[in-house]
Amino acid sequence: MPSQLTPLRATALMVGAGVGAGIMAVPSLADRVGLPVLVLVLVVAYAAAVFIHLMLVEVVLRTGRPLQIIELMQLWVLDRPSRRPLLWLVFGLLTAAFIAALAAYVAAEAEILSDATGMSLSFSQTLVYVASAGVVFFGLRAVGIFETVGVIALVGCTLALVAGVLGVPATLDLEIDGSALDGLALYGMVMYGYYAFFSVPQVVKGLAPDGRAAARAVAAGLAVNGALIAIVAVVALAVSEPVTEVAIVGVADRLGPWAGAIGAVFVMTALLTTYWAVSLALADIISERMGLGFRPAWLAATLPSLLLLFLGALGFLDWLQLAAGLTAIVIALVTVPMYVNARRRGPVSEPDWSLGRWGARPMLGLAVVATVLMAAGSLLEA
Repeated sequence: MPSQLTPLRATALMVGAGVGAGIMAVPSLADRVGLPVLVLVLVVAYAAAVFIHLMLVEVVLRTGRPLQIIELMQLWVLDRPSRRPLLWLVFGLLTAAFIAALAAYVAAEAEILSDATGMSLSFSQTLVYVASAGVVFFGLRAVGIFETVGVIALVGCTLALVAGVLGVPATLDLEIDGSALDGLALYGMVMYGYYAFFSVPQVVKGLAPDGRAAARAVAAGLAVNGALIAIVAVVALAVSEPVTEVAIVGVADRLGPWAGAIGAVFVMTALLTTYWAVSLALADIISERMGLGFRPAWLAATLPSLLLLFLGALGFLDWLQLAAGLTAIVIALVTVPMYVNARRRGPVSEPDWSLGRWGARPMLGLAVVATVLMAAGSLLEA
């Protein structure tokens, strides 16, 4: 089959899956510890995130089929009949967590749209759902195209904010401050900015059979996410007095209403790109696990999020979003045994790309430590 993604679109898919509204929370955390600590955290978190994501690339390549995370878990970790109930439990938790995240994205997008246009919230939610889920209806190729457009918009918004900063007095404090726990909280938030784990199988599938291109796209996508996080944080640290919990609020107070409008477009686009990536991954997961065609699986993946909003279950979503974070961390930890088993007995013994010596056990141990620290840092901000 011809490739469904180009390297650029695959990179954009990784960017869209990772970047989110949470990027606006990084500056306030960085303000607690100082710019030098932020730079260190960005570098360390990038190295850890790239390694963990590339482990999954190699697992998919050694499997020889572009399976999603649940089916990979069945093959390489939960392969015994006695473990099947646990597999279904993970599938159920992951589905619920994804649906909660999608509902939160639609709710936030609809609120921005409603504030900007004066439309009723319920109508805005329906409109946002149709626009968001409608892209995913057409599959991986369409998502790749729209993710590319979205990433271009994100970069454009970021450059506009940078240009605005050049016209006002700005200062950056280079002192190190805060506690180790503050640094850990920053690390957890940055790691989530890099986290695009569930889109890795789509990248491998979309670029098949070129495993090297998939690995490059994964690393490049995470690098773009890191650059966006860094630029937004530096802009906020340079001009905001004080740095607000939602960074764009403080930036807009200093630069003017136009910056607030740019920030709203940035957040809206970030939510859209993440919605596309997450709902595509969930549709593929449901399709494989339940044996459904893509379109019925797409409906099962996206429609419940809109129904949750209509039922007014936003308080319930808070708990499910916490479950989403915990589920993501657990699955990242499962990647290590998956990787070890796939490398030992995968049907493709010599894929066209692998971590090679970097996949040795000491590095796997560091990956576990990095994930545990991500969980600890996230809980500090929960």
